[in-house]
Amino acid sequence: MKQIAFLIFIAIFFTSCSKNALTPKNDAEKSLNKESMGRISYLNLDIEQDELSLPTNQKNLKFDAEALLKKRFGVLYLKKPPVSKKEAFWAINLYKNSKNRQYYGLNFKPIKDEWFYNLQTSANTPAFGTLSLPAITTANTSLRNLPTDEPIFINPARAGEGYPFDYLQLSTISIGTPVLLSHYSLDRAWAFVGSDNAWAWIKANDIQILSHQEVKELTNSNFITITKDKSPVYNANGNFLFFARVGAILPFIKQDEYKFYGEIYTRSGVKKYEISKQISATYPLIFNDQNIKKLASGMLEQPYGWGGFGDNRDCSLFTQDFLGEFGIWLPRNSLAQSKIGKQISLENLSNEEKIKKIKDEALPYLTLLHLPGHIMLYAGIKDGTPIVIHDMWGLKTKNDGRALVGGVAITSLEIGQDREDIDSKNLLISKIDSMNILVPKPTLQDIIAKAYDVNISENSVIFKDGTTEIFDDKKAKNKEELLNSADIEDIFADEYPLFKPLTLPINDAGRYRNYALLDKIYGADEKSIRANLVDVIWLKNHVNKKFKFNSKNGAAKALEAVSKELDELIGKEPEMIKFLDNPSGTFNYRLIAKTNRKSAHAYGIAIDINTDKSDYWQWSKDGVYKNQIPESIVKIFEKHGFIWGGRWISFDTMHFEYRPEFLYRW
Repeated sequence: MKQIAFLIFIAIFFTSCSKNALTPKNDAEKSLNKESMGRISYLNLDIEQDELSLPTNQKNLKFDAEALLKKRFGVLYLKKPPVSKKEAFWAINLYKNSKNRQYYGLNFKPIKDEWFYNLQTSANTPAFGTLSLPAITTANTSLRNLPTDEPIFINPARAGEGYPFDYLQLSTISIGTPVLLSHYSLDRAWAFVGSDNAWAWIKANDIQILSHQEVKELTNSNFITITKDKSPVYNANGNFLFFARVGAILPFIKQDEYKFYGEIYTRSGVKKYEISKQISATYPLIFNDQNIKKLASGMLEQPYGWGGFGDNRDCSLFTQDFLGEFGIWLPRNSLAQSKIGKQISLENLSNEEKIKKIKDEALPYLTLLHLPGHIMLYAGIKDGTPIVIHDMWGLKTKNDGRALVGGVAITSLEIGQDREDIDSKNLLISKIDSMNILVPKPTLQDIIAKAYDVNISENSVIFKDGTTEIFDDKKAKNKEELLNSADIEDIFADEYPLFKPLTLPINDAGRYRNYALLDKIYGADEKSIRANLVDVIWLKNHVNKKFKFNSKNGAAKALEAVSKELDELIGKEPEMIKFLDNPSGTFNYRLIAKTNRKSAHAYGIAIDINTDKSDYWQWSKDGVYKNQIPESIVKIFEKHGFIWGGRWISFDTMHFEYRPEFLYRW
């Protein structure tokens, strides 16, 4: 409806302008009146605009956000601007009238040269870097290329120009963003500041200078991020403080079951805030399907905003804020973003070749697709077609018009192919020239190091006590040898189908265990393992039984998280309790039946759920695979680092085993 209203407004506005400008006063106004607004239309979106239309993200990762935090807060420790005056004030020389370009104002009339000259003087460029003080934003605010709120447009009647393409709008930044204050404009109404991404002008009353102690306290804080865009935030009395944006990183002091509590600098001073955990989370956000879709649901169909115009986003601000939630830092513009990570050229390829390369190599939600002037987040494959989520203005039409999307949307790369007035060369897929994978796939060594908090040097796994174990013995092994004498690398001999639909198993991924590794992490004998066990309450609201589980390496906490989520699932789907209400056990110091190998239960890292609703290959009379466990239960376990015995050829559908290494492999 907003888009329709905007078109109606534009049509009325231009009609009224034409009536009041029957005698243009100069060539610029004549040019403006010659243009036609009849060339704006809307694209038919080829995918349902719902977060459920997005392909499933099969990863559950927590990225190291340290690099982003260092960039974001590092500006507070700068003693001088890290850029030259020429680099900082690039906009002063660019944004002015010239022989080849006339700028227009909010009233769509040509802007006089004198207006630009006055702003250049007000910029007070000789004072660049004279203050160099740490500061923080006290509101959601705009970064401007010149010290003014007034917009400038290129010929507003041209498709792809005019509103919302204000060329003085550089970006929008959130409340609580650190900046370095260079100096003030001559009238002191504006401050020239640098963030981790840009140098620009900001309203002087939208920043607060920080003392050395305040900088120290801020940078040593714990942080939250926002999961629902433009959420209102209040104090303890229910008084409104600010709207919290996706991409914001805010300090907090404490938390309880329902809220985070903190203090924040505002235009009216430091204020205590509280914010619901339904719209926020500790930073960085876990990179999983639930969080990706939660972010998307609050941002889909938001209007396009060039440079953050109107407190909205353009293509690169969308990707920056969206991925920043997970600790992935991106620069501000699309071209710079396309240079981050592993770059893969798509130039000189046919559209079919591009699609094949994207399908083969792009990682969902971790790959950017670039075309001149635009950047998109690759979301994966839907019905055999690559899908993107992006903040898009529109496509050029054959009559030099624009077919608009005008906001955040899920689309294919061939959107617009149904339109006769759009040349195939102007489709997204035709113009894509590169893709870049932001986070490389981890090596097997990286996975083990992260999953078990060990160090790996060359071919040795180094444990906390200084002892070592060979990572790869370089020996080829058959299945029996993998089961009985797997080295650490052999753990990954088969690929575990994490999060995938439940189908007939094709391997025994996860059954190949390295017992030296498990002994070091969870305990080498019954006594040491028992010393590591803690109580976990199973399904507190529906079963409320205690089970022993190993406290090491996050195993017990993972089972607690599973229990909490399954409790919620039963609340929504009561029939699920029959699979979960009578687990046959967790810790049991024993061998696997008919073998000399320790069971995962011996380490206290496995749980068998209700045996009455389960199937086990050694109990089977005919050996035919059977399963009764619902996929929703399996995926909750897998989300928290468990593997399921129902995915094995040697099926054991009651069995869930904590093996976090498979969660980190993708």
